[in-house]
Amino acid sequence: MRMNALAGILDHEGPYASALFDVSRTTEDARQKFDLRARAARSRLDEAGAPAAVSDAVVERLLEPTGVPGKAGRFVVATPGGVEVDETLPNWAGTEVLTWGPLPDVTSWLAYRDSTAPVVVVVADRIGADLYCYRAWGDDPELTRTVDGRTLHVSKVPDGGMARADLQNPTEEVWRGNAREVAAEIERVCETDPWLVVLAGDPRAKHEIRAAVGPSIAHRLVEAEHGSRAEGSSPDTLHADVDAAVRRAVDDRRHAAVRRLEEHAGRDSAVAVGLPDVLDAAVQRSLDTVVLDGERSAARTVRPADHPDLPLPRTARSAAELRADLLVLAAAASSSAEVVFAGAEMLPDDGVAAMLRWDLPGS
Repeated sequence: MRMNALAGILDHEGPYASALFDVSRTTEDARQKFDLRARAARSRLDEAGAPAAVSDAVVERLLEPTGVPGKAGRFVVATPGGVEVDETLPNWAGTEVLTWGPLPDVTSWLAYRDSTAPVVVVVADRIGADLYCYRAWGDDPELTRTVDGRTLHVSKVPDGGMARADLQNPTEEVWRGNAREVAAEIERVCETDPWLVVLAGDPRAKHEIRAAVGPSIAHRLVEAEHGSRAEGSSPDTLHADVDAAVRRAVDDRRHAAVRRLEEHAGRDSAVAVGLPDVLDAAVQRSLDTVVLDGERSAARTVRPADHPDLPLPRTARSAAELRADLLVLAAAASSSAEVVFAGAEMLPDDGVAAMLRWDLPGS
């Protein structure tokens, strides 16, 4: 996961008020209970030193309806300059966050983001397909596309021997042509981002679309067992298939990062292991992929004065101590590095390691 979102926050001068709250509306008295918690949150931010305007801005955002049914979290970051992040997290569950400090408290938010994946769900039949693009699975789709191809001879005629052969071949060519149109649209949508593509619908259409997509799409395309374009079809079973595909993709991504770390661990200068080495590599802007155990690293602190060349916001550079997880994430953002959250046993006690750019294949 790239740290673009965090880099955008750090473009704004701190300090930062950070709040990650359960905003589920699953009971009749949920609103009343949350109002009480929100007022308590305002008091806690005030006591921590946040300006009243910042505390008010955070709580006002937390109180706004999300429109998300069922379980949900809401993440808000505000500075004296205004609200920098306001994001609803469907199906979020975890420990709530409420801090005022020199760095935004983003670890739980980014770990949630790392637990999902950008997905294109393609529901196809022999005429075309509907494409639903989710920047993070669980959110509303940010883009939908419909591809409708030709309908001439779209259904095969009954078997009639040689007399019917002249109709069978054009029908199959129409199917293949429609599949090529769908494949081209998938490739347009996925051109700039590493989307996971989940392909559902008619079995013959799925076969033709898989055959038509290029290799850059084929290696991240999985087929769903359920799903249909037919009117009245239920999306529930398809959603369950996509859930499973996303979980597999996230697990595969994390395992791949740990395998790469293991493969490079014996090579000099290929890996930084432990906080001091990772932060030194961040100063050199050589971080490629950081592997982070958020819980273990959050239990450590670092003195920014010991790493004066780290590119940090002014408020962070002047702090006496910073939580190690937040400092590492800020360093990764400044280095345009990726971060993978994993409780890998091979990580050191402080829960931080990284692969470096200059000694990686292709560098």
